[in-house]
Amino acid sequence: MPFLKNYTTGYLTIGAIIANLVGDRRPKTGSSGSCPKYTEHPRRYIEKQLQKQIVICLGHDGWGNDMPTASGLVDSRSRQMNIDIVHDHGGGFELFEVKVASDTPYDAALQILRYGALYMLYRCEHELTECVADKPIMHTSKIGLKVLAPHRYYSRGNVDLPNLERQLDSQVQSFAARCNLGVALSFSFVAFPPDFEYSPGMGCCLIRAAIQSLISPFSGLRPR
Repeated sequence: MPFLKNYTTGYLTIGAIIANLVGDRRPKTGSSGSCPKYTEHPRRYIEKQLQKQIVICLGHDGWGNDMPTASGLVDSRSRQMNIDIVHDHGGGFELFEVKVASDTPYDAALQILRYGALYMLYRCEHELTECVADKPIMHTSKIGLKVLAPHRYYSRGNVDLPNLERQLDSQVQSFAARCNLGVALSFSFVAFPPDFEYSPGMGCCLIRAAIQSLISPFSGLRPR
């Protein structure tokens, strides 16, 4: 299967992060010494608008967006490492990579796994833990790594996504258990209802209804 070569992506990402952490930690720049110029793609702009509207409409329920992680720690191409949406549901936290039309579900899965790897690095490295010890997310016992996208988004690419979801969920669960840090990890793809179509500026009632009706893109059931 296409994803087999990346079964251990979570572990490889953690290794890359640690290697960069103990290596050159100077800010990454372009060849001229200045930061590379970045132009946001229109598709990503729509995704940013969706993220912001979700938080505006549900912020009082523990939703937040653009949580910074570790800019520059992963590789020299990283412009920033902000988690799209974080949800504190009382029994743990959900970290979402939000997509509308950019990249593929496979790409989105790899990105949220990188964030999960960074989170675990902060939990296990004392030097980093001290910097964020006051954050509630650093003391939770459950972290759900999730890709959130429109239902039709999951028809992109040629990867067996249900199988990929099962394999990655198993991998992150096993990794967290071996780390023995008192936190459990899980992974899943989640989708808006099939009839939900986002447009910037749409009403909060529609946003709230869509978030409250998230489903598995494969079974149509409510996500765990």
